[in-house]
Amino acid sequence: MLYTIISFIIVLGILVVIHEWGHFFIARKNGVRILKFSVGFGPKLIAKKIGDTEYVLSAIPLGGYVKMAGENPDEIQKAPDEFASKSVWQRAQIVFAGPFMNLILAFALMPLVFLIGTDVPAYLDQPAKIGWIDDHSPAQKAGLQTGDVILSIKQRNTATWEKVLTEIGANPNSKLEISFQRGNEIKTVDLVSSADERTGVGMGGMTPEIPATVGQIKKGYPADKGGLEPGDRIVAMNGAPITHWNQMSSSVKANAGKEIQVTLDRKGTLINKTLTPIKDDASGQVVIGVSMGQSTVFKRYGLVESVKKGFIKTAELTRLTFDVLKQLLTFNLSLKSLGGPIMIAQLTGQAAHSGMGDLISLMAFLSLQLAIMNLLPIPVLDGGWLIFLLIEAVMGKPLNQRGMQIAQTIGFAGLMTLFIVVSYNDILRLFR
Repeated sequence: MLYTIISFIIVLGILVVIHEWGHFFIARKNGVRILKFSVGFGPKLIAKKIGDTEYVLSAIPLGGYVKMAGENPDEIQKAPDEFASKSVWQRAQIVFAGPFMNLILAFALMPLVFLIGTDVPAYLDQPAKIGWIDDHSPAQKAGLQTGDVILSIKQRNTATWEKVLTEIGANPNSKLEISFQRGNEIKTVDLVSSADERTGVGMGGMTPEIPATVGQIKKGYPADKGGLEPGDRIVAMNGAPITHWNQMSSSVKANAGKEIQVTLDRKGTLINKTLTPIKDDASGQVVIGVSMGQSTVFKRYGLVESVKKGFIKTAELTRLTFDVLKQLLTFNLSLKSLGGPIMIAQLTGQAAHSGMGDLISLMAFLSLQLAIMNLLPIPVLDGGWLIFLLIEAVMGKPLNQRGMQIAQTIGFAGLMTLFIVVSYNDILRLFR
């Protein structure tokens, strides 16, 4: 517990310092007098004044702030070194600098994950033998079948799954000539990839051979109540053989609310269990509460490849974040799926125990989330300030102070409500 708390404070502290330093640096560059640079909120633990600026370490490590002269309307004295005295463009730079630094940190850290080394699925280095094909997928439409071994794409050798995924991922919305072996025959088909496909399992709707091996088990879910254990391999459901993870997942989805007989291979011994799949409020999916368990290998990449993979990974996480926001705004995703400080602390502790690569990966992810969330057009966030400044630039004069205060009050109330909701979710997870 202590290790988790310390890891959480260090990681969050770094993210906050980077964010606030962005505001601080650009403000100073534009001649704004800084009154206070605080890491944390609440009571002061350590404080030291250097020049006009008081540097503070506060007791509550859930954020920070930079207080600038003339930032608040009731403190404006029309001095040339005040925030309010600067042009709209200068103020916009100052506001944007915080999220921008978090974006830079995310893109800088993610390549380190691949440079230091990380655990990757073992199948990436294995021959590209198809273990599953999704219905109505590009692979199925092209005529590929389970058991086919992909040999080349666009006449480029694809001896492993990693090369297959790389080739398809690099050619979205393209017709790809795929050469493959089926039995003793070598055949060629055209596969039309789609733009929303990314590198990873299931590229083009085809998946490697992945046994239905249980990884982590969610506390309180059917698998936990039914006595499943990490490492168990599901070999049958209701008497029907299960040979692939996707097959198991499809069977679970088809039996929502119904009892199913599950046969497990536990270290060579067959065991029968009874489970009832449920609809998960957080994801909206029918589940039994297990994650995929698969063998991994430690892999380290060179500098150029690490930078490339790091940028691709960060771009994918950015897209995923906006997808989640879209689902939340369209009410297709429950607020129960969101986590707050407690969940972040738990994830940080787990990542710290797993190794430096996992910790840096989590830090990059959190930095990216901090940047994107701060740029949302919500009053009191940096994105809200940018909207105010945009309106001021269009109108040629600042917004009415009363209107801004009302908007900020509403924005603050909304954020506090969200904070309470995600904290409530965290507490419920602790007692599941």
